Amino acid sequence: MTKPPRRGPAGHAAEAAPETRAGMQLVSRIAAVLRALEGQSAGLSLGQIAGATGLPRPTVQRLVDALLVEGLAMADPLQGGVRLGPLIARLATSVRTDLVVLARPHLERLCGTTRETVAMTVLQDGKVVVLAFLPPSGQEIRLMASVGAIWTLHSTADGKALLAGLPEATQRALLTPPLVQKTPSTVTDPDTLLAQLHEVERTGFAVDLGGTTPGISAIATRIEDASGTRYAVSILTGAAQFPALREGLQEALGACRKGILAAAGLRPGGGPR
Repeated sequence: MTKPPRRGPAGHAAEAAPETRAGMQLVSRIAAVLRALEGQSAGLSLGQIAGATGLPRPTVQRLVDALLVEGLAMADPLQGGVRLGPLIARLATSVRTDLVVLARPHLERLCGTTRETVAMTVLQDGKVVVLAFLPPSGQEIRLMASVGAIWTLHSTADGKALLAGLPEATQRALLTPPLVQKTPSTVTDPDTLLAQLHEVERTGFAVDLGGTTPGISAIATRIEDASGTRYAVSILTGAAQFPALREGLQEALGACRKGILAAAGLRPGGGPR
């Protein structure tokens, strides 16, 4: 009868079998090659990949050949460089479907910690679409929104968070006048909004100071998945109490964003870690 592997004090195998170590090394090397290709739209040569990963060129050649066969990498027929393949995009799409599920515990924790309404939205076809909406129990003024509802792009904190960082031409195309004056506080001038978006990109947080619903303010931050899809997580509260709560809400929101990114295996700037 085969004896089980000797276990250390933590209950793990004292030493992995040679074939296990070899398999782990192979996966690590493949991951290194994929990370080197990340963001390289023009592709990299084998020599450049070897330089970026520290792997011998023959090893890089074998790994790239395997990635090409599986569709995880593709070769540019004109330039000859290697870049990420179409299968990566398909895998990223499945991550998009699961992101709301991964985010849910963090959204619930944020709602419970702040005792405020929490939402998650996505930028879809130039619209802010609600994916999750969590009002705290026992809240005196209970805000309501349904999954699939469309929120205003130019006035909501979510909309501003989703717009920030996009090319200015895209922002202007999505902020074409006339913009709806939702409340007396709604900013409808595109140039003023663009200035606000620059500040949002600098700080990482967007606010709505009663510009969408009278008496309601909000703060939001953006999350991008591996496919570049833009999501926002926001906290909505009473406009009168928002100034006093703002710093604490921003801190809690930032921690929530960090937790969602970690759960999804994403970097702060978007894309896999």
